[in-house]
Amino acid sequence: MDQTELQFWYFLIKGKLDDSTGGFCSYFSYGHRCGVALENIYAAAKKEGISKPTVIEMMRLDDWDDYKIPEAAIKVSENSFRLPGTDTFSLNSPSQVFTPPKGIAFSTEEGDFESELIKEGFVAYTKDENGVYEFQMVVDNSRLIEVFFKCANFIEPVDSLLIEMMEHWEMRTPELWAGKALCSKKEVLDFLKEHQSDTLENGFVELIVHSPIGLTNLRLCEHKKIQLHTESLEVFNSFIRAVINLGFKQTRDLYNIEYGYHHWHYRPSKSLNRDEFTQLLMDLDFEKLNLEI
Repeated sequence: MDQTELQFWYFLIKGKLDDSTGGFCSYFSYGHRCGVALENIYAAAKKEGISKPTVIEMMRLDDWDDYKIPEAAIKVSENSFRLPGTDTFSLNSPSQVFTPPKGIAFSTEEGDFESELIKEGFVAYTKDENGVYEFQMVVDNSRLIEVFFKCANFIEPVDSLLIEMMEHWEMRTPELWAGKALCSKKEVLDFLKEHQSDTLENGFVELIVHSPIGLTNLRLCEHKKIQLHTESLEVFNSFIRAVINLGFKQTRDLYNIEYGYHHWHYRPSKSLNRDEFTQLLMDLDFEKLNLEI
């Protein structure tokens, strides 16, 4: 495919150089969408000896009329380039840069707050006027999916999964789908594990694991925050105790990528597009629900 027909992206990548050293590297790549361009970069980084590459910042550049690949950039694959030099850091340092979970990344455009303010932690709110308790938690990419599954196991019983496709996925009307055939926790979690790149790692969907006790909803939002809403104080307190036992701490100010930070959403290179994902849900007996906007 002609590169003029492709998107062109800049990526700041964080990776592991050896057992004690990490590094930040700047890459550029062509791809027919962000996730494909990013996968090109990951492949190039691994060939250069950078393990566990993860995107921190990104920016789409082909929309800029006057943008050109920097002269210093080195071609590292057919569609990818890298700027010379690596900024290194100690993997043993207690202070580590927050790594956005898969599906979302910081923009290079400066926001209202410094990215260093984002730390793992949670906030818990007292019952609102509708009788609902609310919990929100920020988790680093390195363990978000693991922690989400653990959080699902803190809830009993689980009787359904809801998936919301967001409006900014291909700029179409939001849709809410319910997994009618997923009636147990095992079925719900097995589905998410099997379709991880289309769900947990997709920056254009929100996932809701539902329990009838207290009308409890465990949500992984499009900005990859773990949220809990419940009418049961017992469920709420039990959930918080379990999260604290995982090592998370309550904070007064929970900074997260959703507010005060320019950012991008994307889906992995091997994930389904919206029509393909819709067909998958239909094939698995998901039901499209009315969504009030």
